[in-house]
Amino acid sequence: MTEKLYYIDPYLQEFEAKIVTISEDRLAVALDRSLFFTPGGGQPTDTGTLTIDGEIYNVTEAYSSEGLTWHKLDRALPTGLKGQSLKGALDWERRYAIMRHHTALHVLNGVAYLAFGALVTGGQIYTDRARIDLTLEDLNPEKVAYIEKESNAIIAKAFDTIPRLVTQEEAATMPELVRTLNAMPPQSEKMRVVEIAGLDRQFCGGTHVANIRELGTLKVLGTRSKGKVNKRIEIGLE
Repeated sequence: MTEKLYYIDPYLQEFEAKIVTISEDRLAVALDRSLFFTPGGGQPTDTGTLTIDGEIYNVTEAYSSEGLTWHKLDRALPTGLKGQSLKGALDWERRYAIMRHHTALHVLNGVAYLAFGALVTGGQIYTDRARIDLTLEDLNPEKVAYIEKESNAIIAKAFDTIPRLVTQEEAATMPELVRTLNAMPPQSEKMRVVEIAGLDRQFCGGTHVANIRELGTLKVLGTRSKGKVNKRIEIGLE
């Protein structure tokens, strides 16, 4: 199992690790510990570099397989490097932009859930924007303006973003944790929950900023109907 260092501190930018195994084509390595986020929940892969034996390899993609985090490289490794120590570094500008936009979706989702009971039907995070699909019958201009205004009012309150692990027994007492339509809660002994104090609390395995004041100003960039009771909102941050 690869230790996911971004759960210890999502602001870490560099780390040391050892190579656990190497793919047959030597274009990917699995590590014993990593800062690289693998895609999930609408959050895309991290990118960055691994420095091995003095050589710098670009990590173009990270992905998970059987509990290991694999790092796809821009060129093949030489043979005989299993067990080798290395240094990794994130493309921090990319990661931080993703963290901000991911957290912004939590704010918007919290506002829409509390005001309209809206659940999530989909979403995607980019470095310069993000989108979320919600169970809403309509998105008239007044409702869009309310969501944007209330989201920024919440951001101005500078709430902390708090990750923690809960047991299945604890989760059973908090039905609001399930925010995705037709989704089953995670089935593990302990599950990761992200809470924005006073606003939002839900299952989430992504990375977020420590305080929502880091988001700046949230802007609704556009909306789109995805069905009778399914509406998309695209946002950006200033």
